[in-house]
Amino acid sequence: MPQITTDFSAVGKILEEDIHNTHGLLLLTKGTVLTPSDVNLLLGHKVSSIRVSTPSDFKLFGPKEENGESITFQIYDVLGQYEETAEKYVQAMEQTRELFSKVTEVYIPPLQQFTNAFFPMLDQVIKQTGIFHPIYLVEGSENYTYRHSINVGILCALIAKLMNRTREEVILMGQAGLLHDIGKMLIPQHILMKPTNLTSDEYDTMKKHTIYGHDLLQKMEGSNELISLCALLHHERRDGSGYPHGRRGSNIPLECQIVAVADVFDAICSDRVYKPRTSPFEAAQLLWKATCEGQFNAEIVTRFINYIALLYVGCRAVLNTGDEVEVVLIHTDEPMRPLVRKGLEYMDLRFNRRVMIEKMIG
Repeated sequence: MPQITTDFSAVGKILEEDIHNTHGLLLLTKGTVLTPSDVNLLLGHKVSSIRVSTPSDFKLFGPKEENGESITFQIYDVLGQYEETAEKYVQAMEQTRELFSKVTEVYIPPLQQFTNAFFPMLDQVIKQTGIFHPIYLVEGSENYTYRHSINVGILCALIAKLMNRTREEVILMGQAGLLHDIGKMLIPQHILMKPTNLTSDEYDTMKKHTIYGHDLLQKMEGSNELISLCALLHHERRDGSGYPHGRRGSNIPLECQIVAVADVFDAICSDRVYKPRTSPFEAAQLLWKATCEGQFNAEIVTRFINYIALLYVGCRAVLNTGDEVEVVLIHTDEPMRPLVRKGLEYMDLRFNRRVMIEKMIG
C-alpha cells in the first residue's frame, strides 16, 4: 500500500483507506477507484498524500505511449485546474474520432453531429481564451489526427475572435478548422501514419486530401461553400508556393488563410508520428519567418503570435542550453524572444540570439 503525493498520477488507482478533510468530513471511502474528479476533490481539501494500490487489470485510459502516459491522462493532468474543459476536450476527441471513422467516399455525417461533439468545448474556450494553452504540454502522437482537428478548430475560432469577427463568424471558423483535414480519412493509412519521409508519389497522394476534403464537404448535410473552401485551400500560400492550385495573395479567401496559420502552428507544436513537437515560441518564430517570406498574412500572424506569447508569462520553459527558466516579460516588438529568469538571473532573449525556448514544461 504505497503512500503517494496526491496528483493526477493517482487516477485509476484504488484508495486503501477512507479520506476525511480537516473537519472530519468523509470525502472518499476505501476501495474507491480514483477519477480526475476525485483527485480534484482531494486537492481542493488540501489532502497532500494518499495510500493507494493498482488493480491487476488496470489500464489507464486505453493505449499507452512509449513515455508511459496516455494522451487522455495527460490532458486531464495539464488541464487539471480546468477539469470541466479537460472532460469536454476528451469527450470531443472521442466523438470526433467516431465521426471521422464513419467517413467514406460516398458518406460523411451531417455538420450538426460534428458541431454537437465540438461546440461544448469550443464554447468554453471562447469564453475563457487563456485556458487552452496548456494543451501544448501534451506529449505523444496518439490520436494526433483527431486532436489536430480539434486544436485547429479552437485556434481558428480564437483567431477570428482576435480579429473582432461576429460570434457567428467565430463559430463558423471553428467548424472550418475542425473539418479542414477531413479528406485525410480517404488517404491510405500506410501513408497517413508513415513514420519516415514520404516518397514523391506518396506525397502527391497525401496532397490530395485537400481535394478529397472539399468534395466530401460539398456533400455534407448542413455544410457551406466556405467550409469546403477551407478544406481545399488551407495549404495554399500567399506567395503561390502552396497546393493544390498555387493560388496567390487575395485569391486565397481570408478564412482559408486563418486556417492555414492555425494548421501550421498546431502541427509544429504537436508530436507527430514522424516528427517531435517544438515549443509555441519556436512555432511562432517559424510562422513569422514564413510570413516575412510572403507565405502567410501578416495581420493574422501578428495578432496571433502576440496573443500566444502573452499566455505564457509566468510559465516554465527549457532553453536550448538545457537551462530551466520562467517567462517573465513578453516584448511587443519581439514576442517570440521574451525576458526569462533562472533563479535570480535574468536573460533577455532579444540580446541572446543563439538562445531560444526549446519547450514549455508548465
